[in-house]
This record gives sequence, structure tokens and C-alpha cells, in this order.
Amino acid sequence: MSTKTAPLQVIALYDRACPLCRTEMHRLKARDCHDRLRLVDIAAPEFDAREWGFELEAMRNALHVRCADGEWRIGVPGIAEAYRAVGLGWLTWPLRAPGAGRLAARAYRWIAPNRHRVSRWLGFRETGQDAAPRCDDGHCPTHY
Repeated sequence: MSTKTAPLQVIALYDRACPLCRTEMHRLKARDCHDRLRLVDIAAPEFDAREWGFELEAMRNALHVRCADGEWRIGVPGIAEAYRAVGLGWLTWPLRAPGAGRLAARAYRWIAPNRHRVSRWLGFRETGQDAAPRCDDGHCPTHY
């Protein structure tokens, strides 16, 4: 008799209210044929950041990903970990080029807090209950 154990999962704490974030994470999850990526919506009313050991504001400013071994990757390294979890790690090879990781991290530090504006620039639509709040200046709010 063989018992099948659940695969070790990578957990991505992402903002489903952000159209760009939602689209990218759901695109990755669609490629997850071995159920190695679990998505947790930090914008859900029942989400409690304290259960994860982080401030909600920090989670809103950068993707937080817990690796299968329990280690945390935040920001660009977290994105790379999510890609690896679904078998697309090879797409992150440019980040290994000299200076590319630092450049990506710098860009991410601007994109993350402006993700709703960037979503609109890229043509992602906010619809229905997934619609993110609009901001007067186009900057994503820290609290909503």
C-alpha cells in the first residue's frame, strides 16, 4: 500500500486586487500542473497578515513568497521562485546577468507601489469584485 504525500508548495502572497498581479499569478498557476504553487490573496477580507509574520503594508509593497523549504523570498527573488515552482525558472535567466538583478530590483521597487497605475498603462482591466481602488494621483494606496 502506497501513501501519496502532497507536493511541497511554494506560497505566493499576492494582491489579487491588482490586475497586473492577478493576471501574472493566475497565469503562473495555470501552468502549475504539479500543484507546487499556492496563491494567497492579501486583499481578501479574511486575510490576516499577522498569521504570516509580516506587516500588511510590507506585503502590499512587494510580493512575498515562501519557498518549499520555509525560506522567504521578497520582491524580484519571490517572482523568480514562483516561476521556478511551476517549471518556468528558465525564464528568469536574464536576472543572473551582471547588474540585471539589481536593475530589476530597482524597477520593481517603483512598480510595486504603483502597480495599479502600471496595470492601466499596460491595458489590464479592473472589473467587478476584482476591481482595485482608484487613486487621485494614480499611485497605489498603502491602505485600502
